[in-house]
Amino acid sequence: MNLISILLIATAVLCLLTGSLSLVGSSKNERGHMSWFFAMSLGCAMWTAGIGVFRILPATAGETLTWALYGIYISSLFLAVVTLGYAAWRHTIGKVFTLLCAVVAVVLAALFLHDSSLLYTGITLSNAGNSVDLYWGWYYIAYCLFYAVTDGGFVVAQFLNAKRERKVNTRKGNYLLFFGFLIAGSLAVVFDLIIPPYNYSLIWVGPLSLCVVMILFFYATLKYRLIRMSSRWLQVFAYGVILSIGVIVYMLIFYIIFTALFKIPNPSSSVLVLNFLMIVVVLLLFPVINEISASVRSMISVGQVDIAYVIKKLNKLATRNVDLRELAGFLADHLHFAYIGFIINGRLYGSKALAVSADELGQIMKMKSAGSNGVWQEPNKTTQKTLDELGIKAVAELRNAKGKAFGQLVVGKPLGKTTFERRDLIQLEMIINLVATVIDSEKHIRV
Repeated sequence: MNLISILLIATAVLCLLTGSLSLVGSSKNERGHMSWFFAMSLGCAMWTAGIGVFRILPATAGETLTWALYGIYISSLFLAVVTLGYAAWRHTIGKVFTLLCAVVAVVLAALFLHDSSLLYTGITLSNAGNSVDLYWGWYYIAYCLFYAVTDGGFVVAQFLNAKRERKVNTRKGNYLLFFGFLIAGSLAVVFDLIIPPYNYSLIWVGPLSLCVVMILFFYATLKYRLIRMSSRWLQVFAYGVILSIGVIVYMLIFYIIFTALFKIPNPSSSVLVLNFLMIVVVLLLFPVINEISASVRSMISVGQVDIAYVIKKLNKLATRNVDLRELAGFLADHLHFAYIGFIINGRLYGSKALAVSADELGQIMKMKSAGSNGVWQEPNKTTQKTLDELGIKAVAELRNAKGKAFGQLVVGKPLGKTTFERRDLIQLEMIINLVATVIDSEKHIRV
């Protein structure tokens, strides 16, 4: 099996999966419209798989050959109709036009089933490459005109849909499908209608490009929230589809580079398997690599705080019991302070050991409340002297969801700076409020 056939079949499966996910994940209001998209993905998958299977058929294919040809030429008729329906069915004239094209598609399919010689005069199955000897007769001309009409109808209807759409995200998704289909449709016309009677070896370009467009549209529906993956398994399934797309794109790039460098039409099976396994391993490890790199980047950027990373980690901590010393150490490392500690229920939990007497701890705990002036507490002269001796630069109140103080956060010297800047205080205040929700005294806290 050559790489192109593997890509065609794999892409066909992915195309069908994306269509299924789009249908299942769509809201009730959009379920009817996304049913058309599912039908598009089904037709595209059958068309693509039909070509993929035909390319690898042996000379003794038998009945499989017939079904492969049905997959190429009948499923493409079905695809043309449902593609038009996706864009045009919302309008009365679109419904009429789609139904007329459906009747024509049924007639063309019936004629092909009755007499396949209307379309081709012979079939070649050999090691040099499988091909169909297409016949430039009235049937093939009608076949080409049918696609010109349905594709043209889709382009016009989809452009009008995108132009009239008021929702920005939906408009972006519509334009993506419009321009993507315009490019893929043009490739399909060239490589699947014009060139095949003279050179059948490039017939895979059209369906592969159209499958890619539909998968990209699926990504757009997720990005622009056109569909919502409500259940956990749907989210995991969608993520798996995205990873699989990465594998296919990599294998296609590998094939192009390999054939260009080594002038070998088809890499060996061992080379294909090795590359496939390597890219799968890399993609599976990517979340881990990304997490490690984000953590290291956050710690070494002493001059600034990676707020997004810190908030992401705090949100994760909010779902489980909190180790206060571990949390203090995390904040000290990623907010870039020499020391951070929590005073909860008369005890101090810090990022590192700090010699604090009971009297000193009592002074800090008795500091005047910040009230409505934020979270930062103002020390008196005696307490300020104690804080200076301990190397503590600021003290903030921790409040629960009801606004009641249940503890304090103490902050040491900022690394790389001699004093606090206004930006430091603003960032810290935002994070302190989130930290307070994580270690709310009403939750179970590990100490």
